[in-house]
Amino acid sequence: MSEFKLVMHRNWEYAVFHSTGTRDLVAMHSAKIAADAIKEAPRASATKGNWNQIKKHIEAHVEADVWGWRGNVTIEDNPKVRHAMLQERGWTDRRGRRHPGRRFLKAALLKARVE
Repeated sequence: MSEFKLVMHRNWEYAVFHSTGTRDLVAMHSAKIAADAIKEAPRASATKGNWNQIKKHIEAHVEADVWGWRGNVTIEDNPKVRHAMLQERGWTDRRGRRHPGRRFLKAALLKARVE
């Protein structure tokens, strides 16, 4: 059996969190969460696609900051599209009827979480 020796230097996290391998992993997982959110996003019609559908305005972005690489899933970058958070959490219409939320974003995050 061979021996394994782990040596941890001061500030080892900086090198790991800023590496290209970490960027690729963050990009892969962000794209997976965005794909799950697109798949579960509410649609008005299964055959006709409109420019303002929620699924067409979900994007994954990877950015670097002081702490390392971060992945963000952006929804509704364009202010003219339908409100995804109303679809997520629900709303009350003008007549006072409550419409329940669809929870498609929460479902995508729960599917991707690490236990």
